[in-house]
Amino acid sequence: MKKLLLLTLAIIITVSHDSLSQDVHESNLMITRCATKPATAKTFSQVPGMFELGVRSTASLFGDAGNHGLGSGGQFRIRFHQQMGSEWFADYIVTDIEGVGKREDAHIGWSVMFYPFKSANKRFSPYLLAGHCFDYTKVTSYGVPFPANINSERWSSAIQMGIGTHYNLNRWSDVSLSVQYMTHLGNDIHTEIVEENGLRYLTLNDHSHGASLEGHVLAMLSFNVKIGRLWKGK
Repeated sequence: MKKLLLLTLAIIITVSHDSLSQDVHESNLMITRCATKPATAKTFSQVPGMFELGVRSTASLFGDAGNHGLGSGGQFRIRFHQQMGSEWFADYIVTDIEGVGKREDAHIGWSVMFYPFKSANKRFSPYLLAGHCFDYTKVTSYGVPFPANINSERWSSAIQMGIGTHYNLNRWSDVSLSVQYMTHLGNDIHTEIVEENGLRYLTLNDHSHGASLEGHVLAMLSFNVKIGRLWKGK
């Protein structure tokens, strides 16, 4: 009787071990299949209500004065539809004016982002953008030949439009590159470099009595993280 009980117990243990091993094998196989499954558009969380946060580096190129500036900032995004979203941003850019002065620009605004390709590439998501911003500009002329620095500043607004693309690193993050042209709708601070008696200095002329359509090209590289959905939708 004891031998029969021991034999029955051994059979139960063997069957249980084999069943557990089979379950572990199936679980590992399922994990492997999920890890190697190709990503889809929804895998990258391009769904209505998605909220994202990001940081950006900004380069100001091909402005009216021909000087290049660099800056940084941040943004958040809200996706309204699989093919439409918005970006709300702020940045600060400093431009050196040939060593005789500098220009500082601060922008805060928004853009609408339209994704023309409904079945976009699994990694790349190209888009068009257009929007509006408020901006502050300050131009400083270093103190030559004057005893101290002089500066001129303005507040205005601007409109921008351009193109860009996201490169989706994984489900919850992406790197984005965009190029846009920004046109300022306000007074112009005209600058001119003057050479006199072997000295070079920057002169400032604030055209405060007339509107200007001064513009420049902005190139932006950003890193963004999807935080979660603000609302649920199809």
